[in-house]
Amino acid sequence: MSIQFVTDSMCDIDERILNRYPFEVLPIPITIGDKTYYDGIDITPDMILDCGKNDPEHFPKTSQVQAITYQECFKRHLDRGDDIIYLALSSGLSGTFQTASLIASQLLEDYPDRKISIIDSKTATTGMMLILHQGLKLNKLGRSFEEISDTMNFLSRHINIYFLVGNISWLAKGGRIGKNVAKIGDMLKIKPILYFKDGRILPYEKVRGQKKAERRLMELVDEKMIDKNQCVGFVHSTAPALQDRAQKIMTKEMNIQNFIIPQQGAGAALTVHIGPDCLGIMFFDALPDNYINVAP
Repeated sequence: MSIQFVTDSMCDIDERILNRYPFEVLPIPITIGDKTYYDGIDITPDMILDCGKNDPEHFPKTSQVQAITYQECFKRHLDRGDDIIYLALSSGLSGTFQTASLIASQLLEDYPDRKISIIDSKTATTGMMLILHQGLKLNKLGRSFEEISDTMNFLSRHINIYFLVGNISWLAKGGRIGKNVAKIGDMLKIKPILYFKDGRILPYEKVRGQKKAERRLMELVDEKMIDKNQCVGFVHSTAPALQDRAQKIMTKEMNIQNFIIPQQGAGAALTVHIGPDCLGIMFFDALPDNYINVAP
């Protein structure tokens, strides 16, 4: 008997962790026009960006993992005698948490000796990876199912994400801001900073000019991350140089030593929501007593 960790593809993966720890990733469906693709299988971030640029009438849309996918996945691991911890995309962005919880409760009636914990990450992308990473580490140390689940739930309540958005017009195409606001913002060279609040993506601040926006993003991270003795997550969309600059600043000025960084950048599902030229930084504003500051 062991613990099987499962998440969905809105969790952008640090390949070093995937190569070291076993966990399963369920693909997020993405619809373009009348065709559905599956993140990480038959659609790429470049396809998303190309569609958003050249075919805005059929702007990509993400949807939740289907109930049958959860049922088949969970049942397969239960049949092997494993317990399950599923880390779901924020319930503020998707119905995945509710659907997975319903399927789990139904299956546990047939597997009364097994355990399933469905955790609302209240976040996305590398923020999910930061939470999952701690669960994987604790499991490696032989900690109990309950301790791991409780710790991951604690971390989900204290995860912070701040995004610097490079292309304000992309947010309008996806319906996240008004088109008139985007036009004015583009003319004034406005760079929005977004963040997660109660599991939802919301605007935090609008800064005029790229350099000022980058400085402001670093200020926010420094201010909000009380305990710097932790792993910090990054994700970028067509902005590797921006990510490298931010990492160097955090290493030199904040003494951050450990980072979790998806080598391929943002996946297709995340790219639908943030567009190109974007940088996200993820961290915790509080840490549990059993926190492990090691990467990967």
